[in-house]
Amino acid sequence: MSQPLRNRRLTGPALSAAALALLTACTSDKGSPTPQSITSTSAPGSSDTTATAFDPCTALTPQFLAQHQWDARAPEHKQTTTGAFTWTGCAYLAQARYSFGVQTTNGTLAEVREKFPTATELTIHGRKALRYEARPDVPGGCTVNIDMKSGSLYILVDDPRGLHPRKLTPCDNVTEIAEAVVPQLPQGS
Repeated sequence: MSQPLRNRRLTGPALSAAALALLTACTSDKGSPTPQSITSTSAPGSSDTTATAFDPCTALTPQFLAQHQWDARAPEHKQTTTGAFTWTGCAYLAQARYSFGVQTTNGTLAEVREKFPTATELTIHGRKALRYEARPDVPGGCTVNIDMKSGSLYILVDDPRGLHPRKLTPCDNVTEIAEAVVPQLPQGS
């Protein structure tokens, strides 16, 4: 990201557009907080049932989002495909004006670990997870992937201006979001 963009303050639609662009399009030689950061080691055409096992866009109901103050605007559907990998879910804007995304992916924890060897291992409601800053050179983002039978649940927080009302770091925030969302996963998924 260029220096002028890093220091520019974004508001309203520009903030939303920038957050969504970061959620779906950032790339770098050093890694990225987006689905494009993992390259395929799976065979093209491998089965992807993750998206049918859990749909964040319907599972995270308006009531659930309001309870957590994650309902500043309606969720935006997102689907990204890179090689044999697919991410499907929604982008959200919290009332505190930070953004996050919740998507299912056929990318496994082993593939995430390969790309991000220093990722922190977690257990969230009995499921293995990896938490990492895909772009430590660009502050404000943190990602967690939670193990699922046919891939993982991918959650990204983007809070470069530190707007969380309790001043949680992006990594603490993404963990808190994961702890709220994981119980929504169907058993056996």
